[in-house]
Amino acid sequence: MNQQLSASPRAVAGAFGGVTVAYGGGSARFTRARGAPIMELTTASGLRRRYRITRTIGGRALQEYVGVLVGDREQLEVRLPFGWWLARPGWYPQPYFDSWFGAEHADDGGLTFDAYTPARSPWAARCAWCHNTYPFELRLLRDSRIGNGPEAHVDLLASARSAAAQARIRDQNLLPVDELVTVGVSCESCHLGGRDHVGGAAPRFAPVSPLVRRHHDAPPLDRGRDEPGLVNALCAQCHSTPSPRYPDGAAIRNSTEALDLAAAACAPSIACTDCHDPHLRGPGAGAPDQPAHLTACTRCHDQLADHAAALAHGRHPVGAASCLDCHMPRIVEGVGAFVRSHRISSPSNSTMLAAGAPNACNLCHLDRSIRWTVDELRRGWGVPLTPDARWRDAYGDLDHAVGTAWLTSQHAPVRLTAADAFARAGDRIALPSIVALLDDPVAHDRMWMLLAVERLVGRRLEPHEYDPMAPPALRATQAGTLRARAAAWATR
Repeated sequence: MNQQLSASPRAVAGAFGGVTVAYGGGSARFTRARGAPIMELTTASGLRRRYRITRTIGGRALQEYVGVLVGDREQLEVRLPFGWWLARPGWYPQPYFDSWFGAEHADDGGLTFDAYTPARSPWAARCAWCHNTYPFELRLLRDSRIGNGPEAHVDLLASARSAAAQARIRDQNLLPVDELVTVGVSCESCHLGGRDHVGGAAPRFAPVSPLVRRHHDAPPLDRGRDEPGLVNALCAQCHSTPSPRYPDGAAIRNSTEALDLAAAACAPSIACTDCHDPHLRGPGAGAPDQPAHLTACTRCHDQLADHAAALAHGRHPVGAASCLDCHMPRIVEGVGAFVRSHRISSPSNSTMLAAGAPNACNLCHLDRSIRWTVDELRRGWGVPLTPDARWRDAYGDLDHAVGTAWLTSQHAPVRLTAADAFARAGDRIALPSIVALLDDPVAHDRMWMLLAVERLVGRRLEPHEYDPMAPPALRATQAGTLRARAAAWATR
């Protein structure tokens, strides 16, 4: 999650061997000085700044970097604007892997953001809060509007810290990183009372102190892992970041799984740890369902533990579709792959269907129409749905293939989810439509289309074929040339 290079010099995943990336009239050079990784940023006007990397953020699908400006007396650690994206190995500016940015270029052709000047807000005011382990008191001193973990259920009655120190934490949201228990996520992120545990006491999951007062409506904080609400609150300390939402309220981007689960009908009886072992590295995005995942479902829906009953309910052979495929579809944009929604819901959700949002049925049956989906839901599960004018606005023709309709949606998340679904299925029929979206003005959206294209053709496109960071005119020309080749790719 987070590593400090002074302690973990091998943590760097990115190529700091003298690589230079030209972009937007400026350049970024990644090199080393006396063994230390250096990110050298040069603006279009020629202003050059050199940052010495001090920390890494992530490293499995994406690695970002924290550094200090060489020569800066403050030695302020800031998040740097280029990251190493392992999903398509290479250096990219933040808008290429971060969905919070809009169109990349203004009407005059210039960038709509400053690609070469890191924000002056310190890293400790943002990333550090979820990527490290620190005293629980610091969570309680933050702004009361922040936090969905156990800190949301208790009040801190008093603190020995000075008023100025409390203000830095509360008003500036500034984590005192000199107080980290560990760099990165470790035991005391979830298990409080580590000092007592070393002395022989059992690990606990909630604060115990005369300086802490529990809210009257808090979940039972003394039941530990037997209380799903408490376990999920511990995960929600970090897995509750802001996200745009689908019509049913489900998150569009990842790291808000705890909030999605909390809004699901299953929330009172299921804990994050029923599916995820926090002590082990998981299998990764896109991996097959694990036995524990399905066991978590059948623990409550025990009638479906029987193979015949599950087949009768799901109407799909075991292995073709699981509980998760229908009730937790892959509609959430992860860091390098689309992952499952944790807003456990039904494929027949009329809010999603009427809006033309991704639905579980057509994510597999991309070639089927929405009318076919409605008929199947009625015939197989007795769900009465009547398409109206909203549905026609969303899909155009109710008898056309939903997958290709999604690719022309006015909503970018729907287009991206559809492209990923075609790529996951290995279905090249949509390649011409996906290639056409390589000229998207939003860098982030363009990159997801590129990932889908490369997955479908089975190789990485060379820069002379398509360079996602090329100037708009060149990129448009390359995309046009690829469109001419896409029809041939689609038939291979």
